Amino acid sequence: MPRLDAERIALWRAMQTATEVVSRLIEAEMADEFQLSLPQFDLLAVLAHNDDQMRVKELCEALSAVPSSLSRRIDALVERGYLLREPAPTADDNRAVMVRLTRMGRLVWRDANILYRRAIQREFAAELSETDVGTMSRALAKVAPFRP
Repeated sequence: MPRLDAERIALWRAMQTATEVVSRLIEAEMADEFQLSLPQFDLLAVLAHNDDQMRVKELCEALSAVPSSLSRRIDALVERGYLLREPAPTADDNRAVMVRLTRMGRLVWRDANILYRRAIQREFAAELSETDVGTMSRALAKVAPFRP
């Protein structure tokens, strides 16, 4: 294992700063255009990529979210008509809840996703070569393997 040195610490800090700066820029656009926070958009996106519905427990895992925080996020989107909460079918646990994307939620996600993708391209991807992408992907896979 390589020794922790100043270069690795600086790289960690640079990655944190870059992520924060790009996230803030995207979130500001998302809020202006759709009145969505980035975590709210992420919730809609996870549902859109999972047949428009998931159990709350699965959403927590997919979003690496704390249940109480996710519950508040879901509440806000239910109130806006973007999500529905329903009892989970054939649940072993009577308390299990399914969260479903509504038609309006899917339409908002679709339009917000266009903004999101354009912002990612402009603020992040445009400056990366294919070599950069490969190197970053390999490095990140070592420290934070993707979990679907």
